[in-house]
Parts: sequence; C-alpha cells; structure tokens
Amino acid sequence: MAHFTEAQAVSSSLSSCHKEFVDGDFSYWVLRVSGSDGQHHQFVDHQLAEDASISDIKARLVGHLTGSEFYVAPTPPVISGSVHYESSAGSKLG
Repeated sequence: MAHFTEAQAVSSSLSSCHKEFVDGDFSYWVLRVSGSDGQHHQFVDHQLAEDASISDIKARLVGHLTGSEFYVAPTPPVISGSVHYESSAGSKLG
C-alpha cells in the first residue's frame, strides 16, 4: 500500500535536491521532501538524468511518495543525554 495519496504527495514541499558525483562523474540525485504528513523524507534516485528539470524532479518525487516500494517508515530516534559538571554551572570562565 502506498504511504501517500497523490493529493497528499502534491501538497508536500521540496526541501532540497543535490547531485552526487563519484570520481567527478554524475552518479545520482539525493532528494529531500517535507511531507504533508509532517515528516521529512529522503530519496536517492539513480534513474533521474543529470540534467533533470525541476518538473522532472517533482514528478519523480510524487512517484516516490505514492509508490509503496519507495516508502520506508521512519524510525523515531532514541535521544538521551546526561548532565556533566553540574556543580560548575554559573562559575566564571576566567
């Protein structure tokens, strides 16, 4: 099952698109989208041509978002932290 309907996909926003090169030769596009679901999505596309237009990129992203084979459910990060040198808080730096 697809993650996005077409209406949801077209209301998502392009965040960035980068060309990646290996040894000076074009290799693939890295496409980032701010999804209408509130999540950020990244796609690595080896099929888009080096000279792809913005229309080509947007159409491809709609395909990625509506195609189930491209969607990978995001894994929420596990964030932890710890306090260090708490007794020194507020002390002068000099």
